Amino acid sequence: MNNQYGHPEEDVWYPDEEIVLKFHEIMLKKYGGWPAIERGIIVFKRILAEAKAAKGIYRKAAIFLRGISTGRIFKDGNHRTAQAVTETFLEMNNMQMKIQDSKEITKFIKGILHYNIDEIEEWLKYGTTKRSDESVSRNT
Repeated sequence: MNNQYGHPEEDVWYPDEEIVLKFHEIMLKKYGGWPAIERGIIVFKRILAEAKAAKGIYRKAAIFLRGISTGRIFKDGNHRTAQAVTETFLEMNNMQMKIQDSKEITKFIKGILHYNIDEIEEWLKYGTTKRSDESVSRNT
């Protein structure tokens, strides 16, 4: 069965626990931070199950971005890890985030609790949310 973007569901690439842990390690090496677990990788298992049950690549990506950003898997580096996992998820499924400016991405992720999954999905896909007529980025 194909999803709304023409991908057969069985062909959708998903990150696994090893990838999430590796991205976290890379982010800490690149940006610094405390290399400790807070709630643990079990949180990612819940996020992954929710993403697999969702319809549409951007919806799945929104679940990864919000879930990893706010799930407190790690003591530090959750936002950066969420960004890396989400960008990779989209790229591996032949999609990309509309916003490419790293400062705008960071600003959105830091405020992600202010957005619901529909708005995060919309932002990933179009670079805007319905909440505002303005683009989240000046580059769109």
